[in-house]
Amino acid sequence: MYLNDKHELGEPKTGDDMRYLVHRIARCIAATIAGRKPATLMNISNDSGGLLDAWDRYREDIFIGSEIDYYELKRTDRNAIVLFFNQNRLNELLRDESVKKFLFRCGYESDSIDHALNMLKHRYATGRCPPEIGIFLGIPLKDVKGFMGLNSLRNTKCGMWRIYGDPETSEGRMNEYRRARNRITRRLFSGEDPVNLIRAGGFGFFE
Repeated sequence: MYLNDKHELGEPKTGDDMRYLVHRIARCIAATIAGRKPATLMNISNDSGGLLDAWDRYREDIFIGSEIDYYELKRTDRNAIVLFFNQNRLNELLRDESVKKFLFRCGYESDSIDHALNMLKHRYATGRCPPEIGIFLGIPLKDVKGFMGLNSLRNTKCGMWRIYGDPETSEGRMNEYRRARNRITRRLFSGEDPVNLIRAGGFGFFE
């Protein structure tokens, strides 16, 4: 699938379960917090220090006043696959004409966020990750189509995802996402409150 987007992160040294959870989320979805990436997937599991239990306790409080929202795409007793998204960026993406045409071809009948999320959840319920989710994750349309076999471009490189055709635009986007994550990580390890980072995020966050 799309490589390295669903993050499993190193454990920060903290004894507070909410801070531990939010620290992990902030690092994982850094580019989305920064308004650079429409959405990010995260696997929240009790295999990693009881994160799922902490998620169930605190999730409603974390995003108060933030442009970032979340939607559980799949849930089991052991883990939850959660899509964290910047509401403005995702709404803008879904209204793009080329994206609308592509998603319509994939069976999406509306450009509303609610409809799109419901469709993704329904398709996750079949047991596999729907390939069109790459669009939501900020992967260029040409690369998503290439992965799905919907264009004639060949796979030229691999990084955070598989690149098809000219790699320049795709690599530029990958670098943008990496810079956002690196900046968030530096701020976290300098002692900044991850809840504040999430609630303050959005367009121009790093300007």
